[in-house]
Amino acid sequence: MSEIPVSKRRWMPILLAVSLAVNLLVVGIILGTALRIKGGEQARVPPGFGLALYHALPKEDRKVLRGELATLRSKGSERRSKDFQELRKALLQVPFEPEIVQGLLDQQVQATADLQESLHQEWLTQVSEMTDSERQIYAERLEEVIKRGRHRNGKPKEN
Repeated sequence: MSEIPVSKRRWMPILLAVSLAVNLLVVGIILGTALRIKGGEQARVPPGFGLALYHALPKEDRKVLRGELATLRSKGSERRSKDFQELRKALLQVPFEPEIVQGLLDQQVQATADLQESLHQEWLTQVSEMTDSERQIYAERLEEVIKRGRHRNGKPKEN
């Protein structure tokens, strides 16, 4: 008589891998929750300064700042495109000249600083135009934004 081959249980390693993955997921969730709860106030990270100032503003004022940002970014987009072309050329250049790349990086740092300065001035204009009571309400909302901390995505938590 011929022997009947025993079918291999191919599903067994797959089942073990899935079981291990589920167990690791559960352990990760439990540890993450415990660390978050145990950390209390120390586990909270305040939002970035600019983000907190922005999120505490009334909705209409945030809309104005977004519009200002869009305008400034579109004005700088042509310059950024040229800078990327120059960066590509500099990276491909033989011999490589790091001074050229450093100059491009410095330009980007300055462009970012100029953008932030413009937004800061727009924010300060908006806050300066607030009445005393509006500024008091704004300060209270700012305090709430800071107390709530940040979500995992880095944005301040909304109410």
